Amino acid sequence: MDSDLILDILGNETRRRILHLLSDEPMYFNQLAKDIGIGQQAILRHLSTLEQSGFLEAYSEKSTLGAPDRKYYRLGNSFVLRISLSEDDFTINNQDITGQRQKEFKKHYEMFESTPKTMGHALPHLQENLSAVEHEILSLELRLSSLYALKQQILHKLHQVARENFDGNERKVLYKIVEGSPKSISELSDMANEKESSLRTIIVNMANKMDANSARILFNDLA
Repeated sequence: MDSDLILDILGNETRRRILHLLSDEPMYFNQLAKDIGIGQQAILRHLSTLEQSGFLEAYSEKSTLGAPDRKYYRLGNSFVLRISLSEDDFTINNQDITGQRQKEFKKHYEMFESTPKTMGHALPHLQENLSAVEHEILSLELRLSSLYALKQQILHKLHQVARENFDGNERKVLYKIVEGSPKSISELSDMANEKESSLRTIIVNMANKMDANSARILFNDLA
């Protein structure tokens, strides 16, 4: 899902509340309107926006009282959105949540698959399983935060060196090369939105400001 669309959708508090409620269980629009405290027409507009954008999916369920079928809504997508903002970095990444198993989490999968069949035994087992997984996630997020801090220091140093040695156009191209690692001048052209001829001139100018070995390593076959 496009990151700009995600941010646009999540920028509305009512839509965030809808997603939060539906994360517990599917609901029909009357339930949502009542729980959130807004009118039915307003809730239907939000549901339509969420459904069209892929956040929700709708399905019908027969009424047990002979009434017309009810249209229920449930979450229709699974992803993680990560925003990194610092003095030297602003990136937005979203990644699908998949069922691919990692060997290092084998014990958590095995614990889940051993969930007792009876409700009384299942609930405390699931609570323990969820707590263990949450602890694992927290541990990984702390490691990830440490790596982001290191990345910020690297980028800060990169920007400092670039400002001291290159002009504006050269810095823009340099950042694309260092951060994007393009494999060809054509790929760099797409990344920087610059003509290949202009890029070759900029790269030659940058190379002339560096020692030959460093220039060869950095620019490889781009010039």
